[in-house]
Amino acid sequence: MDILFDTEKGRFSYRAAGLAVKEGRLLVQRMRGDQGLAIPGGHVAFGETAAESLRREFREELGLNVEIGGLAAVGEVFFDWKGPCQQIGLYYRVSLPIAPWEGVRHGFDGNGQVREEMEFLWAPVETIQRDGVVFYPPQLAGHLAEKGILHFVSNQLN
Repeated sequence: MDILFDTEKGRFSYRAAGLAVKEGRLLVQRMRGDQGLAIPGGHVAFGETAAESLRREFREELGLNVEIGGLAAVGEVFFDWKGPCQQIGLYYRVSLPIAPWEGVRHGFDGNGQVREEMEFLWAPVETIQRDGVVFYPPQLAGHLAEKGILHFVSNQLN
């Protein structure tokens, strides 16, 4: 059971995501119909650690085994998800056993009973850090090559 629930004021989400940077490119996901790029990952299930959840999500969505590195960022993210959503996100550095591929791979995200189509692609880091590129959460764009742990608050509701 994912740690994702609705309250009378909005939705709460606990998410783990993996920053995979290889050959100057970052693995990103994009929901069908959305031009914004996001870090692959998913909701942490009750009883799982964030790292266990991240391994599971990469296997489910991409069929890949991921090696989990250190924690890169902790985000408190507020955004609209069919109403207000407050999310705690843990972002880990990860490595994948493959080289970046060209083009887009398709996958699905199980969100409750709904399966949403997603695209996975390797985007050049320099492109993500440019103005005009929609990147979720935007605070991570400048932290992709940093070594420390970033804490940020991203409020897209205001």
